[in-house]
Amino acid sequence: MMVASPKKFTLLHDLNMPIRDALRGVVTLADATEDMLEPASKLLPEPLRSRFHSAMQAFEQAGKRLLHAPIDMERISDAAQFAQGTTLDKSGVNTAASVIVFAWEHLNQSRVDHRHLISETIVADRLSRLQPDGGTIGFAFAASLFLDLRQSSAIGVMPGLTRGITENEETEVDLALMAIAVWLSSKRADTLEEEEKLLDLSMALVRALQSEAATAFQSQDALAQFLDETSSHL
Repeated sequence: MMVASPKKFTLLHDLNMPIRDALRGVVTLADATEDMLEPASKLLPEPLRSRFHSAMQAFEQAGKRLLHAPIDMERISDAAQFAQGTTLDKSGVNTAASVIVFAWEHLNQSRVDHRHLISETIVADRLSRLQPDGGTIGFAFAASLFLDLRQSSAIGVMPGLTRGITENEETEVDLALMAIAVWLSSKRADTLEEEEKLLDLSMALVRALQSEAATAFQSQDALAQFLDETSSHL
């Protein structure tokens, strides 16, 4: 099926320095708090700066989910490779599913306003069915992966049985999925603590680009471009 060429997300083109590098000029990434992040936000172009400032409430977390989850740097790296379509074996499926679920639960503790569960079993089942189309890998494969999860029964009031997602809640579900997709598409951090902060940064950035993110979900090409551009600035 032919689709229109995805529009350029111009808010990102003026962002020359990755956000993590801007933050390192202020504080250690893993120890960043909302107040400490404010000076770094001034490096962002408007209107992204104002949006990002408002979105930084996402950093007010209720605990550190990733630090206490049975995942480590190797599993996050493996999940990221799977999301790019480079490792599609059964081990990669299970690892990617577990990392996506733990990221979802982490965001659920970080002011993502929804009440929906995610099924690791259904996520793994959906991932196991994915195959690169004509050798498609990278951001195009990641876009296909997250579009498939978005349309599946993996997320809902009772995953696999009752989706029960209202229109307003659908927006929050989309933002959480997009944040995980951008996080996995970005350059890996050095420590688990920094990976956690990177996930929070991804959530804040995606929330700041909410309208652009909604447009990106309209097609695989648009989503692939959004993941490419947004993750490069993370």
